[in-house]
Amino acid sequence: MPRFPRNHPLNIIFLTTLAGLLAFPIISPALPAMRAALNIPTENIGLVMTAYSLPAFLFVPLTGLLADRLGKKIVLVPSLFLFAAAGGSIMLAPDLEWVLGLRFVQGIGGSCLVSLNFALAGDLFQGRDRVRATGYIAALQNVGSGLLPILGGALASIAWFYPFALPLIGIPIGIYIIYFLEPAETKSDASTGAFIGYAWRHLMDRRVIELLAMTAGFIFVGFGAFVTYMPLFLKDTFATPEILIGVVLAARSVSGVIVATKLSKFTERYSYRTLVSGAFISLGTGMVIVPFMPNVWAIMLTAVIYGGAFAIIRPTLQLLLIEIAPSDLRATFASAGSFFLRFGQTIAPIAAGFMLVLSGYQGLYFAAAAFAFLFAGFAATTVVLRRA
Repeated sequence: MPRFPRNHPLNIIFLTTLAGLLAFPIISPALPAMRAALNIPTENIGLVMTAYSLPAFLFVPLTGLLADRLGKKIVLVPSLFLFAAAGGSIMLAPDLEWVLGLRFVQGIGGSCLVSLNFALAGDLFQGRDRVRATGYIAALQNVGSGLLPILGGALASIAWFYPFALPLIGIPIGIYIIYFLEPAETKSDASTGAFIGYAWRHLMDRRVIELLAMTAGFIFVGFGAFVTYMPLFLKDTFATPEILIGVVLAARSVSGVIVATKLSKFTERYSYRTLVSGAFISLGTGMVIVPFMPNVWAIMLTAVIYGGAFAIIRPTLQLLLIEIAPSDLRATFASAGSFFLRFGQTIAPIAAGFMLVLSGYQGLYFAAAAFAFLFAGFAATTVVLRRA
């Protein structure tokens, strides 16, 4: 197990997690203002999210393999600097094409941010402490997902591009990691081909495939219907101002933080199958009620449900991936989870936009609910959750 300077391990994990949050939650409330300022069709606004996720198809698996083979620090620090530079440059983008190009480059830098935090937690903690650590990561994700939309909405109410200044914080985070994250003490001596083959054989485990499918399914529902198009639903249905959109999206952090910090206790009382299946059912319920909500405040119920479901599904699936992974493949396994997370993030806005054009907001949220209920049934029949 790597040795870190005292008091710095959790700081590094939490700062890496925070940096990863600066690509989506703080940007989502700015989408309506960006749409108006750059004259972007509503059905195309999801491309701003997709452009960031698209590089994941190559760079998330690559960064995971490199982190296990060369060391996490060597991969993490340059990634943070690229993420910050490209993200901050969007402030100067004159049109949608520039925004999409810079978001793509930012996505390259951010490809490891949503996986190496869990891989580091796997290196540093064991047993119930590992469960608590992943729960704390999820709690931080929920706090960030709650506070950052408020900040993003406030900044976007001034100008659409102000929220894009926040990723620049990746530069001081990278400097901190340079000083306080010790390099890995051992690296694989196997050839590149042999190492990739070794990783591939372990990734083809049925339990891993099930976890990856559920990761993509959850993100497909939540990211398309909630994160990307909920701000537009609020704007178009209730003429909600950007700052209030941020407040509504922030409501998910209330349940999310509570559930995430209690995850260890929940896993002692309930099986993983019960927790994950129940979370998918809750998510579907939250989606199906959206078209019937009478005002913007009632939508907060869906936000609260989404936050609680996220706080169970996301850390549980990542935790089980880390538990299954060999010790020298933790970053690779965590990156596999992130790859399918990004896969869901990439296709969800496009699919949601298509559904919106086809059947309006009501059809979009009914379809999202049906998808969530299907995955609740899938989770109940998986081998990995039945044995966990």
